[in-house]
Amino acid sequence: MVLHENKDCRWYSFPSFDALPGVVTFVTTRNGVVHGDVYSTDNMGEYTGDNPDRVIANRQRICRSLGIDTLISPRQIHGTKVLSVTDEFIRLSKPEQTACLDGVDAVMTDCPSVAIAVSTADCVPVLLYDAVHRACAAVHAGWRGMAGHIVRRSIDEMVNMYGTVPSDLYVAVGPSIGPDNFEVGDEVVQTFDSEGFDVNRIAHRYPSGRFHIDVGGCCGGVDGLWRRFVPYRSCGYLYTSP
Repeated sequence: MVLHENKDCRWYSFPSFDALPGVVTFVTTRNGVVHGDVYSTDNMGEYTGDNPDRVIANRQRICRSLGIDTLISPRQIHGTKVLSVTDEFIRLSKPEQTACLDGVDAVMTDCPSVAIAVSTADCVPVLLYDAVHRACAAVHAGWRGMAGHIVRRSIDEMVNMYGTVPSDLYVAVGPSIGPDNFEVGDEVVQTFDSEGFDVNRIAHRYPSGRFHIDVGGCCGGVDGLWRRFVPYRSCGYLYTSP
């Protein structure tokens, strides 16, 4: 990742994606430029309970810094619903857009100058980019979504919507909680096992007697991302320009 900073905000980008024509990636963190709030700096989350005016100002700063016209992010619920952001969606009123985004954990678009975003802390952000059809997806994958094959569902939706050929996809997996810190109950391991994941690879019992899971590593599990696609490791948000 490469760190960028100006007077408005601070963000990281991912050169392997940014090198692609018309593509911009960014991820913001708690350590932004503007300080003084319990939600930390540069909070872009519209659904966090933060001061709405502050969130709007944060989003405007990053959009201004990157030349983004529109920034769309869903109200995530750790599910597997995928929403296509179309020209028709963009023409909806803000309340109508908010209603459509409720309960969505992955967004995709082929609209130029529209940025799509997911919010993560411990969970895994996954980016998918189809350079042939200039379509992209941003996926929020917690352990429930990952076990529910949200990444594969997102790819399937891109295939259906844009004619994406999976082997053409660029894939980026962003920072998330590591296995040393992600302690889970046996029932979580059983869920992954029942969904066809190789639990011997992604789950290990630590000296505490509890299982820990490499949730980011689940992308290479039953859905076989690293066997099927180009494994660019990066994170966060994906933006396509005209």
